[in-house]
Amino acid sequence: MTKKKKKLKIKNIIILAIILLTIIFVIKTLFTNRDFQVEMKNSVMNVGDVYEENFTATFKGKEVTDEVMVTNNIYNTKIGKYQVTFTYKSEGREYKVVKDIEIKDTKKPEIILTKGDSITIVLNSEYKEPGYTAMDNYDGDITNKVKIKGEVDTSKEDEYEISYIVTDSSGNETKATRKVIVTAKSPLTMSIKDFNLDGLFTDVLLTETENLGSEYTDDMIFAGDSMALYYVINKNIPGKRLWHKEGINPETALTEPIYINHLETGKTFIENFKERKPDKVIMTLGTNSVSYMESDYFIKNYKKLIKGIKEVSPNTTIIIQAIPPVAKFVDDNGKITNDKINKYNYYILEMCSELNVPFLNSAEVLKNAEGHLKEGYYELKGGQAGIHLSKTGQTKIFEYAQNHAVIE
Repeated sequence: MTKKKKKLKIKNIIILAIILLTIIFVIKTLFTNRDFQVEMKNSVMNVGDVYEENFTATFKGKEVTDEVMVTNNIYNTKIGKYQVTFTYKSEGREYKVVKDIEIKDTKKPEIILTKGDSITIVLNSEYKEPGYTAMDNYDGDITNKVKIKGEVDTSKEDEYEISYIVTDSSGNETKATRKVIVTAKSPLTMSIKDFNLDGLFTDVLLTETENLGSEYTDDMIFAGDSMALYYVINKNIPGKRLWHKEGINPETALTEPIYINHLETGKTFIENFKERKPDKVIMTLGTNSVSYMESDYFIKNYKKLIKGIKEVSPNTTIIIQAIPPVAKFVDDNGKITNDKINKYNYYILEMCSELNVPFLNSAEVLKNAEGHLKEGYYELKGGQAGIHLSKTGQTKIFEYAQNHAVIE
């Protein structure tokens, strides 16, 4: 045999050996991959989906999903088509399966309407867009992409609809609508018999909820003037949950020290909020103010007080309570009248909307058919007869607070 033939024979043997080894490797790999199986629930996933919930893995028929390592796992941040590798190790050997997956954004954006989806304004007043925000799970803040359709004619009583439409970069569209009611029935011109705040500033006006009971009010602070004092006196509320000073108003509340549980603190409301940072507070101010303080000056100082409290204790839930009505014989005296109280409560509600603070309209549960404080709901003793609430009256607004709760 010539050297040339020998070399050719050796070369053929090497080639044959390589082919055999390749065949053996392929066969071995095929059988190995049969041992390790990965099943995808969906080959298309949404941005942010939990990958571990989208596949199951088995090894020789046994569930091993929790032991599998996933690589190229970038589906939750970027739209596109990817190959994902699943790796499982057993007895010193490594098994891999590669799957194709497409990540899409199919979730619609969310539009949040400031002040809610229904507002009421008075005839011939100015309509100001209350505002809105639009957030998308993939694009983030897309408020600047919102398109508004519709108009409000404040010179005509009617119900108007404003539409808010936004589309994200993936083509997902969301539409929200706001109903705007234009009415000639202004709370500022209503009789005390007909007065109500229904439908006004619905973003902060607390509506009826399930009764959350004492669990909701057990840690609540009662703050303000003597109305807060009678809350505690008549309900036998324990602990340091009374923050008050008799006769205080929004102006003096900015500078005068208050009592906590009848003990002088030497500190103002704002200073005590800064130090103690309570969880929930019902603030009641204004009964005395309506007799001598102009409404705009009253609101100006009330705003300063609430803004100051929010600044030093931002996590406190502040609930502003309506000024309660007075008995008819007090109203007849002409100094503190239910007409003035109603107007002040409207202004307080308007302020609450501006400051994004819940308003508890408990005054409505205290009134008789004529709009005065119900008989039996007020104290008959002392210089504040017909003004301070009795135990029955306080129980009513306490229950009202529990079923007109702030749901967080």
